Amino acid sequence: DPVDGAKLLTALAAAFGQYLALREGAADAMALWTVFAHAINVFQTAPRLAFTSPEKRCGKTTALSILACLVPRPLPAANITPAAVFRAVEAIRPTLLIDEADTFLRDNDELRGILNSGHFRPVAYVVRLVGEGHEPRRFSTWAAMVIAMIGRLPDTLEDRSVVIKMRRRGPGEAVESFRYDRAEHLNDIARKAARWTSDNADALKMADPTMPGGLNDRAADNWRPLLSIADVAGGEWPERARA
Repeated sequence: DPVDGAKLLTALAAAFGQYLALREGAADAMALWTVFAHAINVFQTAPRLAFTSPEKRCGKTTALSILACLVPRPLPAANITPAAVFRAVEAIRPTLLIDEADTFLRDNDELRGILNSGHFRPVAYVVRLVGEGHEPRRFSTWAAMVIAMIGRLPDTLEDRSVVIKMRRRGPGEAVESFRYDRAEHLNDIARKAARWTSDNADALKMADPTMPGGLNDRAADNWRPLLSIADVAGGEWPERARA
C-alpha cells in the first residue's frame, strides 16, 4: 500500500529516540537522512551523516546498529581502506557505516579524499590503473555514508556532513536497550521508506526547497536533499526539518 511520508518520518524519529539519548532535533535529522539513503540516486549531493562525541559510550555504535536495520544495503566497517571504499561502492552501492573513524581516519589523506569525493555526484569518481596493462579505470564513490568517531571530523569532511553531536545519557533519562536480533519493527519501517521513495522519486527530483536563514554554500547543499524529503512528505515535517 502507498506510504504516508509524514507518518514514515515520525516513525523513524521515534525509533531513534527510543534507543538513544539525543539532543533536540537530532532524531529528526537522522530520520530525514535515513530516507535520503533510500533516495540518494535522485539527488546530486550526498551529505554524510556523522556521529561525533567527546568521549566513549555516547551511543555512536548503537546509532550505527539502528541505521543498519533501516538503510538499503548496509555495509558496517570499524576500519576500511581507500581501495575497499571505491571497490565496494562500485560493486554493490552500499550504505557505508564507518565506526571507530578516530582510530584510522585523521592521518589517512587518501581515505579522506575518497570520502570527500563522493559528496557531489558529477565528480564522485576516482581513477586507478588496473590489470597487467595498467589501464586507467574510473571507480564511483557515489554512496550514502555514515561516519562515527570520538572528537571532531577533519574540516573538509565536516563541511560535507550533517553532524550529530552525541552525548551520554543523563541521570533520570531512560532509553530502551537496542537488540539487533529483536528489530523486526525497524525492518518494516525500512520497507516503507523504500516504497515511499520509489513512489515519490519524481517529486523529490523536482523539489526546490526554500533554505532557512543561515544556510548557504555547502551547508545548503547538504540540507537541500533533506528539506526536499520533508517538503514532499508534508504534514508538520517542512517546519520540523527547518527547525
